[in-house]
Amino acid sequence: MEPKTAPRENKTLTSPVSISAKSFPKSTPTPTPTPTPTPNYGFCLRVPVLIYHHVQPQLDAITNKQTSLSVDNGYFDQQMAYLNQNGYVTISAQELVDALRARTGLPGKSIVITADDGYADQYNYLFPIIKKYNLKINLMIATGLIGNPGYMTWDQVNEAVRSGLVYLVSHTWSHFPVDQGTYDKAKYEIETGRSQLEQFTGQRIALFAYPYGSFNNRVIQILQEDGFLGAFSIIPGFYQCDSFIMTLHRTHIGNAPLSAYGL
Repeated sequence: MEPKTAPRENKTLTSPVSISAKSFPKSTPTPTPTPTPTPNYGFCLRVPVLIYHHVQPQLDAITNKQTSLSVDNGYFDQQMAYLNQNGYVTISAQELVDALRARTGLPGKSIVITADDGYADQYNYLFPIIKKYNLKINLMIATGLIGNPGYMTWDQVNEAVRSGLVYLVSHTWSHFPVDQGTYDKAKYEIETGRSQLEQFTGQRIALFAYPYGSFNNRVIQILQEDGFLGAFSIIPGFYQCDSFIMTLHRTHIGNAPLSAYGL
């Protein structure tokens, strides 16, 4: 059974640096199915990677027509409390990739929390809850969206990073589905997104998350040639293996107890 592709949202962006207008996608592309998951083989660890997008009051999600990708902030608080109370150890995405590459173990009940796209509600609602429970989280940032209405500012991103709980993963420049378009377009999105993330935060970025979960072998080759050490898809599954380190699995979370997802 093929995994579902996440619904798309319209995104507008302005770049904080000078970028040619030809870099903008001409239209909203149609999602392509994510390839069937690779069977688990090689060195594998059971580390769930959770995906969030918007975290906000449900009434705001309804008003903003974002319910398909939104978790109520009260529910999110309950979910994070559940992790805290049930012995889960939140780790960074880099810690997961490093363990897979070195074939070393991780603490029992390790889990990775990710939040995509850099929405303003993540700063307003998600970040305070993460601090409340002292949990690590990874923000998948499309740099061209930062500073636009509805998104965080660079000051907010850096404030979150300075907490010591927030880690960054590149998510392209404009949130373009990199398996579509030309080789040059995919390379531009990947390289510009990483260089801006490093420029505006001072962090070294070695991980990537595919917008819409869409990828192909050409994109993986670009990432590897550019020195990326791992990448995240939206293929569901709790096991992560070095055999698919460039398409690591993530599970979407909604308004339900985490126990409903097998945690």
